Amino acid sequence: MSALLDLPAPPAENAGFNAADFDAAFAVARQRAAAGAYQVSSEALEELLLICPAAELRRRAEILALLAHQYPRVGKLTASARCATEALALAERLSDDILLADALTSQCYVYGQLLMGREALESGMKALAAARRAADPVREAWALNRVGIAYSSLENPVQACASAGQALEIAARTDCAEVLFSCHNNLAYFWLRRVEEARTLGDSAALADAVANARRTADQATTLARRSGSPFQVAVAVSNLVNALLAGGLLDTALPLLNEFGHLAHDHGYRTLAVEADAQRAVFLRLKGEPVQAARILEALLHAATEPPPKLRRLLIRSLYETHKACGQYREALGWLEELVGLDRQISRDNLVLQTEVILIRDQVEQAQARADSAVADARRERARAAHLETEQARLREHAMALDRAAHEDVLTGLHNRRHAEFALPLLVEGARMAGQVISVAALDVDHFKRINDTHGHAVGDAVLQQLAQLLRHRLRSADLMARIGGEEFLAVLVGIAPQQAAEICERLRLAVVEHDWAAITPGLIVRISVGISGGAPLQHQGDSLLNRADQALYAAKRGGRNRVHVD
Repeated sequence: MSALLDLPAPPAENAGFNAADFDAAFAVARQRAAAGAYQVSSEALEELLLICPAAELRRRAEILALLAHQYPRVGKLTASARCATEALALAERLSDDILLADALTSQCYVYGQLLMGREALESGMKALAAARRAADPVREAWALNRVGIAYSSLENPVQACASAGQALEIAARTDCAEVLFSCHNNLAYFWLRRVEEARTLGDSAALADAVANARRTADQATTLARRSGSPFQVAVAVSNLVNALLAGGLLDTALPLLNEFGHLAHDHGYRTLAVEADAQRAVFLRLKGEPVQAARILEALLHAATEPPPKLRRLLIRSLYETHKACGQYREALGWLEELVGLDRQISRDNLVLQTEVILIRDQVEQAQARADSAVADARRERARAAHLETEQARLREHAMALDRAAHEDVLTGLHNRRHAEFALPLLVEGARMAGQVISVAALDVDHFKRINDTHGHAVGDAVLQQLAQLLRHRLRSADLMARIGGEEFLAVLVGIAPQQAAEICERLRLAVVEHDWAAITPGLIVRISVGISGGAPLQHQGDSLLNRADQALYAAKRGGRNRVHVD
């Protein structure tokens, strides 16, 4: 748990832990978040997590779920994903549907922001199921709201609007102002996506309708945000309203709101929103006939020390293309257009592997929902028949899930299998090459594994592989490819990580293996690993080469005495 969050280990015992004081501090952190002070609230929650004993599963899960919800608002998407994953694991241990819904809803949001459409949709649908099991309309509205974000990340703004509309209907029947605001605000954003779609298609009627709906819903969201007193809510709502006004050509109306948005984002440290505000300023200047100044702002944002995430990067590049085109600088415009096409191709490649599975998941969810509705109606007339149908549905779902797992999952460890790794590795290499990122491939092998099986039996050997897989999950990022590719052989692919940094990560993993309590499996058991690493800036079609080099590095580690990490 602590390794996942890069925090010191929580206290193991409850000695000295004052639950009443802890809960009071937690309540204060919640109040600060409700007021929009997300940075201050997050720092307070991080401190509470440090002092929360490991045995306090529910309190830790609640803190992690709230951190996962807040971190995106201060630009910490990766930290949000980690917290959501940890909160989800604790919620599953507690069998608590409310905690499950909170963790999965945050996970869905951050996956959507990271353009992980398949994962976002899966998490959102699970959050929706958990909220319905808990009979909690507020969480049901949140889950449907986030499902809309998942569809938006899959370039389906029509379905995103439909999901957000369903969420809004449910939220309107609750007394939760935050979810009501979020539904209005997200619906405004999804209508803005439809503005872009209509403009691309040249559909003037659809464009006018989308602009009108975007302005109407953004105006409603802004009204709700001002009532809340939360500067963050006001900032995101005003951002959408400014975009709607700019899309409608209402520049004079947009200017005071644009100034307000910029001040809010910069003054409160909302990093992502601050970039959006500056980008909006550039669009405003271009529309006002000052394209040169607009281009300077955009290029400064694009080349800032902290690189913007893909969605913002795409917005900046597209704005630069449109700005240079408006200036008559067609050579420069063409250069930015080519970069935009390259970025779109990179995003498409990242999502290509997931598209088929996303379609299947969506179809299965729709079919399961239809069967469930039919079962409820049948239950009123014939309970026995409804029970039979429900049993058959469960069997079919379990069978479908088993088939899906068998296609890409190693049954023993729960990691990806060799088939999945052989399919995914070339795509990851190509994606890294297109993005200009480094990549590292680590081949890992259990030292003297045959001796373990011969001495302690194959059941012990299986337990070793399972616990080693757990250590891999806790020491590597959830976005990294982790696979079992042979009996005691594992593979890890780390995008954006150079070989020397990968070696440091693998060295920590090796030490964790050394320090692990293997004797808990069987007395006298000792487990060690050897790791070989290759990588760097990938060339085209280099997946097999990187894997071969990692294997050679692994052999070198073995020849060097085992229980070590060797870099090619």
